[in-house]
Amino acid sequence: MKLWRAAFLYDPPTEPVAQQSDQWNRGRELVNGAGHCAACHTPRNLAGGRDLGSRLAGNLALPGGSSAPSIQADDLLADDWTVANLAYALRTGITPSGDAFGGSMVEVVQMNTKFLTPRDLEAMATYLPEGDALIAAQ
Repeated sequence: MKLWRAAFLYDPPTEPVAQQSDQWNRGRELVNGAGHCAACHTPRNLAGGRDLGSRLAGNLALPGGSSAPSIQADDLLADDWTVANLAYALRTGITPSGDAFGGSMVEVVQMNTKFLTPRDLEAMATYLPEGDALIAAQ
């Protein structure tokens, strides 16, 4: 386990970015730190480490045969996600099309995000549609 940690464990980017709003920075902290969204929404390599070059690009091979869709900015925007409906979905599990989250995301909502404040949900929903592009540029 020590070798795996040495190869794949890293501190997520949660430090504030000066040119971004407080809300965006709070979303960055929640998505990359406490929420650790990339743990499921990022594909893994053969050794089980996250493929950081495909951060938040989705993962088709989650434990139990489940999958997690891409939550990269382009994909969220292409699927008509907005700050309002993304924050709502993180609180309720209901998507803009009226469908419900499935797989492990049900537990994420029921045991985690539904308890966040409206301000924190909005911060996550503000960060996600643009955050991954900014991190890649750093």
